Amino acid sequence: MNTIKSLIRHKLAVASVALFLIAPGCGLEEDVYSIYTPETFYSDQAAVLSSLSGVYRNFAGIMGMGVEYRVLELPADQVVVHGKIQGWWANNDFEQLMEHKWGPDHNYLNGAWNTFFATVGQANALIASLEASALDPDEIDGPIAELRALRAYAYFFLMDLFGSVPVFTEPRVDPNNLPQQNSRREVFEFVLSELKLAAEVLPSEAVVGEEYYGRLTQEAAYALIATTYLNGEVYAGEAFYEETIEYADKVINSGAYTLLPDFFENFTSNNEMNAEFIFGGVYTPNIPGGIGHALVQKVLPGIQGGLFGLPYTPQNGFGTRPSVLALYEEDDVRRDVILEYGPLTDPRNGDTVLVERVVPDNNSNLYDPNRSTEGPVTYDIIPATGIRNQPMNAGLKWIKWGIDPNTNGGNAGNDLAFIRYADVLLMKAEALARTGNTSAALELVNQVRTRSNASELTSLTLEDIYEERGRELAFEMTRRRDMIRFGTFTDAWEFKEASEAYRTLYPIPSRAIDANPSLKQNPGY
Repeated sequence: MNTIKSLIRHKLAVASVALFLIAPGCGLEEDVYSIYTPETFYSDQAAVLSSLSGVYRNFAGIMGMGVEYRVLELPADQVVVHGKIQGWWANNDFEQLMEHKWGPDHNYLNGAWNTFFATVGQANALIASLEASALDPDEIDGPIAELRALRAYAYFFLMDLFGSVPVFTEPRVDPNNLPQQNSRREVFEFVLSELKLAAEVLPSEAVVGEEYYGRLTQEAAYALIATTYLNGEVYAGEAFYEETIEYADKVINSGAYTLLPDFFENFTSNNEMNAEFIFGGVYTPNIPGGIGHALVQKVLPGIQGGLFGLPYTPQNGFGTRPSVLALYEEDDVRRDVILEYGPLTDPRNGDTVLVERVVPDNNSNLYDPNRSTEGPVTYDIIPATGIRNQPMNAGLKWIKWGIDPNTNGGNAGNDLAFIRYADVLLMKAEALARTGNTSAALELVNQVRTRSNASELTSLTLEDIYEERGRELAFEMTRRRDMIRFGTFTDAWEFKEASEAYRTLYPIPSRAIDANPSLKQNPGY
């Protein structure tokens, strides 16, 4: 089978040829890194797909709590890290993101810049090598379309985070002629052009089989185009709502996707090949060379490791705010994502969790500052009073992705959606509402709401759509983008003061400017 999961097994061969293909771009022209050449390595389709899997793997790393996830989520108003009295979560990098006080030397910004440009470079090299191979066009046209779409997706994030960045498609960078910066509008147009060209070649989800799982389809390209157009006013200074509707309709009318009956089916440990995923990261922690994610490990309170028989102690890090809990109606099943204040309960049976002992820390109590008994006691989740020096049990927690019983250490195997069908429905609803067709928009929003037992709305405003996106897509890397589009990103919220307008863009990392002095820093930095 040619699923991304099966292709990851070929990573050693991929690494060998990729080193040959990419390292010469550093100017080391005379060194030989591999016995392979593009002509000899790409002898069949399996070799092509093995190389392709490495670029997909980059995107899987983005979602799984890496620095890219952090720069996309922590500056918004849903994910928060409450620095604890004990534990490594007292981290200035987190605090600067949450308080909108980052600068050009921020470690995570540099990491995100490097990750996305490394993906661009890898795609450029592989496209060039495929074009130089001896394979027939019908064997490489599809993979090249995938690489162009993946490269465009990397540029989408670069445009979203940093604005004006260099666009280059050559496999090598001349150190004496470094890439020049393109305007944000030019990057926007490049992303759309590449995705549209790729969509002409990529197969439809309606015709591919299970063996194609995890790879980009025509509808995935359409969904990325719709996302890009929806944010056109931010990226290009112009509204493209009719285009958003057009490309959302291409996904909807394909008939290949539907809302799953159970919202939580999207997030279980065996959620592969479900009808709501349009594009996402594939995780295989239990095969050689596979990759997992830490979305559960970094969220759960430590005591839940023993409760669920996990082979690791959860890190009690990422939490959320009371304002997120307040978005949900009492009977909305999506509310169950959040572990609410009060005694912690076992989600499998509702039983109250008891802690065998209470560990003191700095003259307070690890679990509850008011307790002094030696237990067993309840583990009470209490309100946080800030993002620094908090008790270990302070702050709301969320557990959107189900616990993987086969987790490999802290690495879980739930697949993670970058774009779900629910997102496409809400994108179309927003574009309809912004062009005056609120009745059609209302129908789409209610499709999403009623799936989760939320009451049907009888009227609709843009604020309703904004809040519905916050409910449905919480913690899925869309919130920062949504807040900027709706004009709320620089507002004040819990533990964060109002920030400057220029904060809607990150600075170009200092190390990037040091490496390429032609890059111009974003205003305000």
